[in-house]
Amino acid sequence: MSTEEKLKQRLMALSPDKLEIIDESHLHAGHAGNTGGGHFKILIVSEAFTGLLPLKRHRLVFDAVGDMMQSSIHALSIQAKTPAEWLN
Repeated sequence: MSTEEKLKQRLMALSPDKLEIIDESHLHAGHAGNTGGGHFKILIVSEAFTGLLPLKRHRLVFDAVGDMMQSSIHALSIQAKTPAEWLN
């Protein structure tokens, strides 16, 4: 299973209405400090973020991703929105 597939599987725990994962690893080839993990951009829309500040939303995403941040992911860019925010 690819890193992108594993990431999607774990983020499903947040019951997203919308989930986009973009692998940008190729843009960072040879990047200083990269120990081999991938670079990913995530857009996730979920009711789970309702009433939460951005820091708490990101914490939910990082908690769902878990140990992948220690091995297969080097960088993660997160856009975490509620359905109401996404529609506006």
